[in-house]
Amino acid sequence: MGSASGAGFVSGGGSAGGEPVGAPGPGPVRGPVRGLVSVGVVALLAATAGLAFDGVFPFAALLPVVGLAAGVPCVLSVALYGRLPLWGTIPVSVLGWLVAVSATLFRSQAWLGFLPGPAAVRAALLGVRDAGGRLLTTILPAAPDSTAVVLVSFLVWAAALAGAEIALRSRSVMLPALAALPVLAVAVVLGVAGAGSVVPYAAVFAGLTLLLGLVRAARSAGTIAVGVPLLACLVLAAVVTAPALPMAERPYDVRRLVEQPPPRPINGVSALDQVSAWLQNPQRELFTVGTASEANLRLAVLDAFDGVTWTSGAGFVPTGGRVPGQESGGDPVTQRFTLRKLPGPWLPAADRPLLVKGAGIVVDPATGMLAGTQAREGMTYEVTSGIRRYTAEDLRAAVPAADPAALRLPDGPDGRTPPQRARLLAIARRATAGAQSPTQRAARLAAYLRKHAVNDVNAPPGHGYRSIEFFLTESRRGTTEQFAASFALLARAIGLPSRIVVGFRPGTGSGSGGVRQVRGGDVLAWAEVEFEGIGWVPFYPTPSRTRSGGGGDVAEGAPKQAREIEQAINSDSSEPKPTPTAANRATPTPAPRPGGSTGPLVWAAVPAAALLVYLLAVLVVPPLRRMRRRRAAAPAARVVGAWRQTVARLRVAGIPVRSDALTAGEVASLAESVLGPAAREPLTTLADLANLATFGGAPVDQADADLAWRHFGGVDALVRRKVGLASRLAHRLSPRSLVG
Repeated sequence: MGSASGAGFVSGGGSAGGEPVGAPGPGPVRGPVRGLVSVGVVALLAATAGLAFDGVFPFAALLPVVGLAAGVPCVLSVALYGRLPLWGTIPVSVLGWLVAVSATLFRSQAWLGFLPGPAAVRAALLGVRDAGGRLLTTILPAAPDSTAVVLVSFLVWAAALAGAEIALRSRSVMLPALAALPVLAVAVVLGVAGAGSVVPYAAVFAGLTLLLGLVRAARSAGTIAVGVPLLACLVLAAVVTAPALPMAERPYDVRRLVEQPPPRPINGVSALDQVSAWLQNPQRELFTVGTASEANLRLAVLDAFDGVTWTSGAGFVPTGGRVPGQESGGDPVTQRFTLRKLPGPWLPAADRPLLVKGAGIVVDPATGMLAGTQAREGMTYEVTSGIRRYTAEDLRAAVPAADPAALRLPDGPDGRTPPQRARLLAIARRATAGAQSPTQRAARLAAYLRKHAVNDVNAPPGHGYRSIEFFLTESRRGTTEQFAASFALLARAIGLPSRIVVGFRPGTGSGSGGVRQVRGGDVLAWAEVEFEGIGWVPFYPTPSRTRSGGGGDVAEGAPKQAREIEQAINSDSSEPKPTPTAANRATPTPAPRPGGSTGPLVWAAVPAAALLVYLLAVLVVPPLRRMRRRRAAAPAARVVGAWRQTVARLRVAGIPVRSDALTAGEVASLAESVLGPAAREPLTTLADLANLATFGGAPVDQADADLAWRHFGGVDALVRRKVGLASRLAHRLSPRSLVG
């Protein structure tokens, strides 16, 4: 690893003694060409390892950083090779990284127009130091403008520099690939909690590693020309099948070992307390939303009741876009919001958000609630949600979830059980009399409220024990606030875990582009009940304002799907079902996991994996065996290895030779009759050397070993000229190549 001479690039694995002799065939890969191609493959390896961070950073933000960090150090290494020693190349490359980082990621002022200033250097070094901790304590992917991507730039640049220098200054075949392996390992560790899988990148990385070995060990351009398409097919098969294999499941998440910062609560007036104020200003525009969906929009999830008011126990953490908690399921819907006069920190979104794009947005992983930390009016953001779908068949057999917090009914301020709780239980039992399943109890509870109370936007606000008792027993007039709160309390009284959701109907369209205006009069509250294996299922207890009371049972703002399911559950006249017990609640039948081991793709992946392993074996084992024979410790062993390699090569030409059944001279004579007179000298000399090395007739030295391998090269060239590419390829892919 000292200073390099200017004679040319170091050849990656061949030697002068290994070049073909005899009739002309495909030419050898020359040293400079081999070195340049090796450096190119090293750059691809570093880039692949860097792009494996796409579960940690958005791919669009990652691509230019990785491209710059993988390409520039390789170009610098090639340009400086033969001009500077290694100890001079490294500082130049480090300076190049600081310049690139300060200009692209930190955009800092520089000395003399290009040198990074002290602030840029300090920011880059601190960014590398702190990036790992920041990425382990945030929801992935990181924000597109996150400077934590400096860690990827540093790792990829270092891997590309180390790999390129090893490729140029040593004859090692596989060592240059090891420089990028730690980068891939870091991507795996940090990306476990992110979206997507690193397995395809690992497959491409393995293919490029084999390509590097082929480039640096191949004796001719023809070998490379044949090997590259095979490796491409191999990598393609691996990329397609590897994600379906059982070992592709997510590895251990090191975040479990890291103390996560506590989620930050966001204090503010309960969204349920604002319902009446919004209803009193029905034409006030709160926000606009561009979407083709008719789904209701959730604003806040309220899961804690203290006897007077419903509040949210959400804890918010920053996110670069992904909202964890619901990895799959639901119909994707995209919405583009612009806030107008919407108070409070909460941000609306349809059902369960999956992705969010916007500045200053935090999320609650437990409920999917969104909140903003920046100025409100005029704020724009985009949300992709998964609209969940349920069927009556799924819900008929559903079991309430074991969630004590969602069943809690608090005592009064004096610690005593308030009398309203007993009245709530009596009303709930009366409303659900005859119900045959937990979901039917919830559906009948919603129908009861819609039939026995009137939706009056002028009703007084309030949703504490006293307000709900007055609403249910005396006034029977209330807003959507009282209907949703009544349902949640009555449901908890009969053992159904529940919570309240405050949101809005889809709004009204205006003009083109699918933009809807959501106003104060569109506010809507509903309740959700939690079922084991299904999650939170919405129920709509608020009656329509135009058909409330008098036996009407039309739900305000209920989607068509919810109305159909509730009707089907309410009309279920099957035999009564036993009430679920605590025992069967604790052991529900698990829902099948997406991509589980019983899926058809996995069964198809098993033979594909077997084929992949076989292809790897037939492509890797023969070169490794030849390398082991050529680099044996003793000269005699290297001579014997050259002879055995020659015998294996003769079989490719269809010559039925067995080194254990024929003498070396007999093998040479048989091969000469097939390959022609040009084979006489190399085969005869090889046979004599093999006899000497085997039977010890005379000492064998290094010169004899080099001569044996040169003559093997001559025989190899004659076999290539005799046998076509298709026949050689068929022999290479046959099981016989594994025992040559």
